[in-house]
Amino acid sequence: MKRKVRIRIESKQAEQVHVQQAQGELYHMNDSYYLRYAEPDPDMGRTTATVKWDEKQVKVIRHGDVESDLTFRSGTRTAGTYALPQGRMQLELVTHGIDRKLSDGLGSLAWSYDMYTDGVYAGRIRLRLVIEEDCTE
Repeated sequence: MKRKVRIRIESKQAEQVHVQQAQGELYHMNDSYYLRYAEPDPDMGRTTATVKWDEKQVKVIRHGDVESDLTFRSGTRTAGTYALPQGRMQLELVTHGIDRKLSDGLGSLAWSYDMYTDGVYAGRIRLRLVIEEDCTE
């Protein structure tokens, strides 16, 4: 069953902190949770993000003007892709930890990782999603 949710997206890289709000849908299927929303960042154009998580990993998949497929597994280096209209980048992600404070898919999901773009260190990124039921209807 899909539920309407409000999402607070907090990202931090170096000293830059970005906080964005989005509305989306949350559902549970085959031992995984799925969170789908339109990217609120105008630089991403018309892009839909799907965040899928289970006990082992978090995946972030984007479709639209920006295409990406990123997998985060605690203590693991994973490969990913990020494609913009200007071109495609190969990414490597080293995930330091995934923190789940969730009950039935609601709560907070946070992770931090080092990102390498075409083999070059691009920085440490911390992401936190706060997912709440949307009772505005």
